Amino acid sequence: MGQFSVHATIAHPADPTRVAEVELLIDTGATLSWVPREVLDRLQAPRLKRRSFLMADGRRVERETAAAIVRLNGNEANVTLVVAEPGDGQLLGATTLESLGFAVDPIRRQLVPQELLAM
Repeated sequence: MGQFSVHATIAHPADPTRVAEVELLIDTGATLSWVPREVLDRLQAPRLKRRSFLMADGRRVERETAAAIVRLNGNEANVTLVVAEPGDGQLLGATTLESLGFAVDPIRRQLVPQELLAM
């Protein structure tokens, strides 16, 4: 699958007027979305617990997580984000995609609406 990025807005969950614009690489292999620490610090996004992550190269790293609203293509969702450190990628992961109601069209390199399931 070819890689592509999207432009998204990150907002503080208790004050959605505090926003930041970010460019995120679509990564359906990542569980959570990764947003730079400087962005989340500027928004004063509430911190959640530290979590362990298995990286693509087999390393394990620990990162803080944070609560935020992600807005993308007219949809928004409250999600848990990874507080990315310098050198980490800026990623839009699977849980954010699903929460926003999107799937990935790898041929056209775009997001497509997907119905949420309640099974």
